[in-house]
Amino acid sequence: MKITTKFSLVCMFLICFFSCKGPKINSDINTYAEFINKMNEKGFTTGNILVYKNGEIVYQNSDGLRTVETKEPLTLNSQFRLASVSKQFTGMSIMKLKEAGKIDYDQTVNSILPEFPYDKITVRNLLHHISGLTDYERLIDENWKPEDSTKTHILGNDEIIKEFYRVNPDLDFPSGERWEYSNTGYLFLASIVEKVSGKHFRDFLKETIFEPLDMNSTILYKYQLDLDPKMPNRVFGYETALNQVDLVLNDYHIVNDVRGDGGIYSTLEDLYKWNQALVKNTIIPKSYLDEAWTPGVLNNGESTTYGFGWEISSKSGESKIVYHSGGWVGFTTFLHNEVDANNGFILLTNNSGENFGVTLDGISNILDGKPYVMPKYKLKKRWVKK
Repeated sequence: MKITTKFSLVCMFLICFFSCKGPKINSDINTYAEFINKMNEKGFTTGNILVYKNGEIVYQNSDGLRTVETKEPLTLNSQFRLASVSKQFTGMSIMKLKEAGKIDYDQTVNSILPEFPYDKITVRNLLHHISGLTDYERLIDENWKPEDSTKTHILGNDEIIKEFYRVNPDLDFPSGERWEYSNTGYLFLASIVEKVSGKHFRDFLKETIFEPLDMNSTILYKYQLDLDPKMPNRVFGYETALNQVDLVLNDYHIVNDVRGDGGIYSTLEDLYKWNQALVKNTIIPKSYLDEAWTPGVLNNGESTTYGFGWEISSKSGESKIVYHSGGWVGFTTFLHNEVDANNGFILLTNNSGENFGVTLDGISNILDGKPYVMPKYKLKKRWVKK
């Protein structure tokens, strides 16, 4: 299944899930541990989880493998690939340039990137996923040919944009006509940040967001296939083999160096700091976040449910929720932020989403004071926690 298609299905489920929450019942924070223990008893691993209420951490847990090659277990300090959860950092980067007076949301992309072949697409269109740009994965699959087919290639923005300009594909739809999730749009946003700031996106993120918030374990990673001694807590994705017993690596993809739509690695603690910075307006003034958390609008006046790198929802029509899921190679992730109540959770997994939906539902239900539901089936445990 195409990764983008899988992600779109996840998004559709989540939009429905967060708009259909029912009345609360009493719950104890110990229920989180009970739920995770029962999941373990059924053979499910649940990855790294952090839950907070009223801004205070109430539960943390680490369960799974950092890499299947050594069977080393995850820890609370493990650094996961965030996949599309990275997009909110790209959105914030554009917002910081706006705050500095260096960019305008409604200026055209080709006023910044002169070779960009479409005249009417704006920065705001990219942020809201309403640009009409075609999917870069599909474009690479259909057009890019390696000079050396025996070499393992890892492509990034520069290579993909070069191919994009060479092929010059038609738009999938006129800009602003409909909402369609676009990794391509966020790839170009990262390149816009680089052009306007004069810095590599990795350095801009570090200097403008990560260092000011003491997110010392968060990085836009320059992908390497093998273990990296400079990043000993890096997590590798894995999946169950066809024999339904063995665990095999699921970490490489030819476009693993694309920045803007993904590529950031982080930890529970750093993402908690990030959510708190957003709630407390310590990274950017509230007026900027209010706009970032306002849904995009189509040409016909209809609203979407997406802001500047966040899905947007609410509880009882009043309490704002911003969230995002991510799915790439072996990683499936989720960042949930109930802005007004300062409640939320972080879920980071690297087992190719094997039981992600069950874990997500359980954690979300408990936070909401609702009963969790266990899967009816049981898995054979494939590893033993040391």
